Amino acid sequence: MKNLHDVKVGFYGTPEFSLKFLEDLYKNGVQISFVVSQPPRKSGRGKKEKLSPVHQWAKNNKIKVYTPSNSNDQKFLEEVSKHDVDINVVVAYGNILTRTLINLPKKLSINVHASLLPRWRGAAPVQRAILSDDKITGVCIMKVDEKLDAGPIIMKKSFEITSNDNLEAIYNKMLLHGKKLLKNTIIDILNENISYTFQCEDKATYAKKLNKEEFKIIWSDEANLINLKIRAFSPYPGAWTTFKNSISRVKILKASLIQEDEIIKKHYQVGDITEDFQVKCGKDFLKIEILQKEGKKPMNVKEFLNGNKIQLFSFS
Repeated sequence: MKNLHDVKVGFYGTPEFSLKFLEDLYKNGVQISFVVSQPPRKSGRGKKEKLSPVHQWAKNNKIKVYTPSNSNDQKFLEEVSKHDVDINVVVAYGNILTRTLINLPKKLSINVHASLLPRWRGAAPVQRAILSDDKITGVCIMKVDEKLDAGPIIMKKSFEITSNDNLEAIYNKMLLHGKKLLKNTIIDILNENISYTFQCEDKATYAKKLNKEEFKIIWSDEANLINLKIRAFSPYPGAWTTFKNSISRVKILKASLIQEDEIIKKHYQVGDITEDFQVKCGKDFLKIEILQKEGKKPMNVKEFLNGNKIQLFSFS
């Protein structure tokens, strides 16, 4: 029986989430033949080029890395085709693989996707699941297809989204289950022991790319919807707001729902803050628990109030 030490992999990925899978494969003896990642991006005040987490790891470990701006680039395709690989593994790469890349390995090209397909195909499946108040999500290993996240499923694992789970918590669950699924799938592919479950196109939904405008808290929304937004974007990039008469942003990283009839009846307006930092929303209240000022570390409400000797009345 073949095992992980017997496989050569081409890995396609970009963010920290991808890197966790890459590191796990490497640690378990998988031979990483090459890595493909998004090109370096300029960031920070100096606009210095910053390598993606996967690119930086490959560089540190002296593994060949490609960063094509166009996956149809002929020179890139010629170079990558020289590698002898058994399986392509794709995790949050950021581009759809061309037919040439899909057919490159001897065995198969597979993708790790952070949802229970066909629900939430696309760029932001975890955030969209939380925003939609889904109670269940999961991770899938599927055969790569030229169509976005539409290939047949090889393995999947579902798990609960609890009322306390934020983006980070769900990603941690994805990693816990996904790394195991990926290793088991690779072993099954090597030993020709896989089967496919085809996706139902009628049930497909799409997790569109996030828009920066979505991160802003609109206090006239219902408290439950605002809390879903806070959880979906915590800890990064963070749902944000401003105090009235201020332009400085404040990120709200954790809050809890307080039904309106639990509050002492007062004539609060939308955005008003009570003495114990409960905020009036379009419906019900949100009790703020953790927040973060620009350029500062996250802090609880007590720490925040101790460091801000101003009278707070309302959010705008």
